[in-house]
Amino acid sequence: MVENSDFESYLFNDRKDAYNALVEILPVKVMQHEKWVLIALSSGGVEIAAKLSQRYELDFDLLFSKAILAPNNDECQLGMVSETKDIVIEEKLVKSFGIPMDFMYEEGERLFFKYIKEYQNRYRQGLPISDLRNRNILLIDEGCETGLNAMCALKSVINMGIKKVSLATPFLADDLFAVLDMKVDKIYTVHQIKDFIRVSYYYRELPELKPKKVIELLQKCNYFLPFKKGEV
Repeated sequence: MVENSDFESYLFNDRKDAYNALVEILPVKVMQHEKWVLIALSSGGVEIAAKLSQRYELDFDLLFSKAILAPNNDECQLGMVSETKDIVIEEKLVKSFGIPMDFMYEEGERLFFKYIKEYQNRYRQGLPISDLRNRNILLIDEGCETGLNAMCALKSVINMGIKKVSLATPFLADDLFAVLDMKVDKIYTVHQIKDFIRVSYYYRELPELKPKKVIELLQKCNYFLPFKKGEV
């Protein structure tokens, strides 16, 4: 468990606290009327999205992705690949390191088959993400740090032919808000943060959600699309 002892810095006690704050600013009645689909972008996002899904009877799924890291530097993210094989690349960073674009696409392909296929097997019994054509989508995460994950998810769902897409996150960097706000219909966030540090810094407690717990959350949710449709 990650625990933040700096009482001056944290914004939420835990994900439940963040969920309660998000509910207050989401257009729940509109979401129900238009039958929005909730898409979690991380295991932490699953905990928030599953609560929303169950409480308001909204369809729900996950979108898996994996960071493409710089060679010999596993702390430097150069891009992100999603389960739809869409890739977002930090082009300036890649060029500054002299990394060929071929490496990025080859690495994205490798990560897809090594990790993302495993995620599909573990959490959806091998199924791809649900058909989102002509649906209104709400992307959900527990925080938004670099924006690569959100940008990759946006690219993926837009290419799937969705109707409109919004983003819900308890907090994100204010400069990232400006970038994402031009690409989504609406951003629902409780806090915009200047000089963003890291997601865990703004939670007093942020327990790791292990695969067993994520699977349990999915199985308990009546509106998790793969299970709801009887496909698994």
